[in-house]
Amino acid sequence: MLDPSLFPGSARYCYLTSTPGDMSNFDALHPAEKALVAHAAPRRKAEFGDGRWCAHQALAELGRDSGEPILRGDKGMPLWPASVSGSLTHTEGFRAAVVAPRLLVRSMGLDAEIATALPEGVLGSIARDSELTQLSRLRAAGVSCPDTILFCAKEATYKAWFPLTHRWLGFEQAEVDIREDGTFISYLLVRPTPVPFISGQWVIRDGLVLASTAVV
Repeated sequence: MLDPSLFPGSARYCYLTSTPGDMSNFDALHPAEKALVAHAAPRRKAEFGDGRWCAHQALAELGRDSGEPILRGDKGMPLWPASVSGSLTHTEGFRAAVVAPRLLVRSMGLDAEIATALPEGVLGSIARDSELTQLSRLRAAGVSCPDTILFCAKEATYKAWFPLTHRWLGFEQAEVDIREDGTFISYLLVRPTPVPFISGQWVIRDGLVLASTAVV
């Protein structure tokens, strides 16, 4: 599902396909991590546990997992070790994490969604007029569910943006140029901004749309 072509060469990643109701990864979490979702439903606890398990595995691959809990900061942002940037994602049946040395990759974003059309009404709330035009072009070129690619790209853009700024970025505040070659560029329309755009990769694989971003 995930492969190195989605990420900078210095990145390490981990993913799993989850079984409904499997709480084993949650049960193995550090108590401080469990406390973050203490009042959540079992389904949420399971996906949280899977995501944190992936995060620790990816950190171990990078040689940066000290066993300390990965807590949450503003807007739920994972608090990675100071020397690490990273991102988490989860969707139905799938969890993943990616991390990289912060000296090489300042910020990262990763999003996964089921490869099907967005629910009715969602596209109109996330897309700019220019983006609707390019979705028609992508459909004509044979790209499936381009609306979900756009959604994933915007989510991955936000996940890379927020750690750099600690500011909200609305769907309408980034204009995404999706290319048929599996790349995209998100032009940031807010000021001030630490970078004028954020580049990313997308792929449709094994029933999922995956989008990743990196600021180096």
